[in-house]
Amino acid sequence: MGVSTTAKRTRTEQCKHNAQVKSEQKRRTAFEALTLLLQEGKPVTKAAVAKRAGVSVVFLRSHPDLVQAIEEAEQVRLHTPTTSSPDRTKDQVIAALRRRLDEMKQTIGKKDAELRQKQREIDRLYGKLATGSQLADPELRCALATALKRLAEQEEHLTAIEGKDQQ
Repeated sequence: MGVSTTAKRTRTEQCKHNAQVKSEQKRRTAFEALTLLLQEGKPVTKAAVAKRAGVSVVFLRSHPDLVQAIEEAEQVRLHTPTTSSPDRTKDQVIAALRRRLDEMKQTIGKKDAELRQKQREIDRLYGKLATGSQLADPELRCALATALKRLAEQEEHLTAIEGKDQQ
């Protein structure tokens, strides 16, 4: 009987030792998870630490020092002002405003081109009207006819240039 009792004690002691080693490994993993959550700026809760460390919340609750460290870390995280968040927000706002400005510039450019086209069309129509009118001086009609030809040539030239730009 002495042999079996000694063997049982040794086996029992070995089981206790293995459990302590395993528990210590889990504790270290929990502290590492806590540190990582802090570095990432994520909320530090028992559930988050347990999930990251691969342990149960019950395990954390059974270690008061871990619970205390988690609570303190969350308080520190909540009361520490983050400088990157406002900067990031400002950068996002600036980027959005720049995109909007670029869109507006493109819209203005299109509207300017439309306006120039309409003005050329109005000038051409007034020229045709004056050229065909018997009330206009013959000299003025001739000058207007020449100007209309020049406008038509310029329009063809601009159309050709715009066609190349779009390609």
